[in-house]
Amino acid sequence: MAEVKISQLTAKGTNLASTDLVMISEVSGGSYVSKYVTGSQISSGGGASTEITIDNKTASYTLVLADANKLIELNSGSAVTLGVPTNATDAFPVGSQILVSQQGAGQVTINPVSGVTLRSNGGKLKISGQYGLCTLIKRATDEWYVSGDLTT
Repeated sequence: MAEVKISQLTAKGTNLASTDLVMISEVSGGSYVSKYVTGSQISSGGGASTEITIDNKTASYTLVLADANKLIELNSGSAVTLGVPTNATDAFPVGSQILVSQQGAGQVTINPVSGVTLRSNGGKLKISGQYGLCTLIKRATDEWYVSGDLTT
């Protein structure tokens, strides 16, 4: 595709192809830095997907780095725990989010590994019942927020 302004694409009714390169500029250290992004990065919000992957577990489970930005469904008839590892074991980036749901009748308890601090309203770390949902957000090294449908 020849160099075309985005306004020209719109006026002509032409779609931006996923492989088209678009130059953008951003301020960095008081000066402008130009870089290229692809059409697919623009159409998907900078390349970040808004879809989450759902991963079903049928027993107690400890989170791993690959679980970042996923929904972990714990589906068991008896009580299970979800372990939250230390940064030394799995270095989730600060801001990582993990959704957790209790699919079965077995109550889910969010359990920090030694050295991990979980912050929740009233110290609640159990999902309150079947189909309850909570969110874990990493706020600092070895520190997470836990929020949602929780009980003590």
